[in-house]
Amino acid sequence: MKEHIVKKKDRKEDIREEKAAERAGKGLKDDKSLEKKGTFKEGEAGGKPIHWFHINQKYMSVCRYSLFVIVAAILIYIIISHWGETKKSISNLFNVLSPFLVGVLMAYFLIPLVARIQGILKKITKGKYEKITKSVAIFLAYLLVIGFIAVAFVFVIPQMGQSVQELTDKIPYMYRTIMRELAGLQRRYPDIDLEFAYDQLDEVMPNLINYGTDLMGSLLPVVYSLSVSIVKMAINLLLGVMISIYMIYSKENFRYQGKRIVYAIFSEEKGDAICSTLRECNNIFGAFLISKAIDSLIIGCICCVAMNIIGLPYSVLLSVIVGITNMIPYFGPFIGAVPGVLIYLCTDWELALIFAIMILVLQQFDGLILGPRLLGQSTGLSPIWVIFAITVGGAYFGVLGMFVGVPVVAVVAYLINKLISSRLRGKKITALREFEEK
Repeated sequence: MKEHIVKKKDRKEDIREEKAAERAGKGLKDDKSLEKKGTFKEGEAGGKPIHWFHINQKYMSVCRYSLFVIVAAILIYIIISHWGETKKSISNLFNVLSPFLVGVLMAYFLIPLVARIQGILKKITKGKYEKITKSVAIFLAYLLVIGFIAVAFVFVIPQMGQSVQELTDKIPYMYRTIMRELAGLQRRYPDIDLEFAYDQLDEVMPNLINYGTDLMGSLLPVVYSLSVSIVKMAINLLLGVMISIYMIYSKENFRYQGKRIVYAIFSEEKGDAICSTLRECNNIFGAFLISKAIDSLIIGCICCVAMNIIGLPYSVLLSVIVGITNMIPYFGPFIGAVPGVLIYLCTDWELALIFAIMILVLQQFDGLILGPRLLGQSTGLSPIWVIFAITVGGAYFGVLGMFVGVPVVAVVAYLINKLISSRLRGKKITALREFEEK
């Protein structure tokens, strides 16, 4: 009897276990059916059950991106529709942040000079006294820059003003010379109609004389007002210098903080790629501007020395023009030579010819010897893209756009090339093999 009762209990337990197994199997099937339908697939679809409601992470991502696009579109519409207020707000923001912007720019251009001086001092001290070496390098770099600016104000600017005054005094003589040459041309070739040239000269020359007189008359007030403005901006400038010194001294700390932000947002692999890309962009942009500035300074100095040796007048004024325009690749030498040639043509055509030959020789020296040593392949752009950068930059941003357009386009081209290379990595495309083999 007892054995019968025990068997009955065992049979009930077996039945309960079978029912529990059936329920578990049914639940597993339900989960698999949900996975097949895409409602819940943990790990792949990212679904997370919340009681009876299931969230699909794919649709949540789409919703987040859609919300971001809508908010961005609304902000862009508000900015464009209230452009006057937006422009005023941006201008006020730049005025407030002007000491920081000045400090960042000063630090950006002085860091290579500080690094070069620090490298020399490290060789002298054999790597000892690192903090003292860095401080001395920063001090010497600022001393060199301030000395260069002082020399420019003391020697260059007064001579430029004197050259402008001499040219203003010679405008009537230039006018008579041009009229005499036009009259001789009219006698040799009677069929040529030069009435338009006469009308333009009669209209331009008096205005040019008045402009030159007004320029020299207002030069001192302009210098005075500029000095007053410099005094008013002394606080901002002092703050900018202090900020730049701090940024140069704490360069490694800023780099560390920037990398922390990058690696906090992205994975280590993506963070390495982003840091490497930003480093290369900085090298392209900074190397071109700094190297080109040094190159132009050297060319301007050589031009001034050569003009003084040959005996050409207005050497300082024309050398400054040649040096500044030399910052523009390809077109810079021609733009810098035009004012000097025109000025000398109005006085003596032989001087114009000598100046043109000197500029041609100087630019060949720059293009074949000096430029490659300083610039190297800092941009990696083909000539067509350099011309494109100068044209577009000059059309939209004037002379500054012509200066900065080339390194900006070089950075954009580097980023696009890197993106295309990453997309093509691992793909064996037959159509590209014939170009890669050449």
